Amino acid sequence: MIEIRHVRPDEMEQAVRLSDETFRDAEQASMLKAFPSAFDARLYQSFGAFEGDELVAFMGLVPSVVQVETARMSVLSLGSVCTHPNYRGKKIASTMLRDVYAHAERAGASMLLVSGDGPLYMREGCHYFGSVSRFVVSASHEKMQSFKAKHGTVIRSIHAGDWFQLHAVAANRTVRYEQGVAELPILINSEAIASCYHMQHAVYASFESEQMTAYAIVAVPMEGRAMGEESPFVVEWGGDAVAVVSILAYALHAEKLEALEIPVVWHETKLLQALSIFPYKKMRNHGTVHIVNPERLFNELLPYLTGKAPAAAARLSLRQTLNGGAILLLDNREEATLHAEELVALFFDPQPKMNVPERLKDQLDQLFPVPFPHAGGLNFV
Repeated sequence: MIEIRHVRPDEMEQAVRLSDETFRDAEQASMLKAFPSAFDARLYQSFGAFEGDELVAFMGLVPSVVQVETARMSVLSLGSVCTHPNYRGKKIASTMLRDVYAHAERAGASMLLVSGDGPLYMREGCHYFGSVSRFVVSASHEKMQSFKAKHGTVIRSIHAGDWFQLHAVAANRTVRYEQGVAELPILINSEAIASCYHMQHAVYASFESEQMTAYAIVAVPMEGRAMGEESPFVVEWGGDAVAVVSILAYALHAEKLEALEIPVVWHETKLLQALSIFPYKKMRNHGTVHIVNPERLFNELLPYLTGKAPAAAARLSLRQTLNGGAILLLDNREEATLHAEELVALFFDPQPKMNVPERLKDQLDQLFPVPFPHAGGLNFV
């Protein structure tokens, strides 16, 4: 008989071993290094499926807080989802995911971020979200010379004396994961998403009068390894947009790269403008999302929505439905019912597809979409 429950401290070694066997090869670091919080039993979040004492499936869960100006969203991230080959096809993962949803509700999460978009997630209420432009910054671009650092600016690799400044620049982003000054070095050292592509981090920052103005964390090929199918890419950045592009130009030269890709979310308008001469492709935000509790998410976002459009925010409310959607109310009158996918689109998509009355649409357009950081950054699980 299969038992699904939280993984205990003395069982985490099994979870690491199953995850490594599923996702890692001999050249890659253990999943424990890349995703330490997913295997931290002190958090008591991650789930396992057990037959007797043997762990046969695992789902890693990591809590985080995402800040959008004055609003704070309670987010759980799901990753390292794996099942032993002998137990696949038995719908264990589907049952586990439903237990994860129930736990997320009890824990007070408003959203669940999922690293993938496989059939398991899509049939269980996860949806694509957001809009991202993924630019290709080429070393051979005819205008690359114009992005060299201006006089008086120093660009270099960061060192141990930079953590307070790096944290200050990161914390100045209006849309971000909350990252403590002691947490940032751990996230950078973990190389979470970079390690999935046989890459490692190179971290560069720009300084003016010894004050950090911007930084970029870049995924580059592991030392001694040839370039793979995946292009080097920017994992996360912060600070002045023009300075960020200068850092990219520097990194291309320092790392001897032909090109770098950088995902820029729709609300990051200054960087979108700074990179506008480079080619790009439109994508969704990384992975998929499941809204755990629409009412809770709306209430968490109210400080941001009220600051954006106070009159519209005061008139709008919502009531969740049994299928994961919500009824939208204007002045306490029911105006429209959205299913789960439409609700995700309303919250996070710049051009959501939904059919609502015009008077409601006028109010929604003042409030939404809500910006969200790129989910494939340092906090990727």
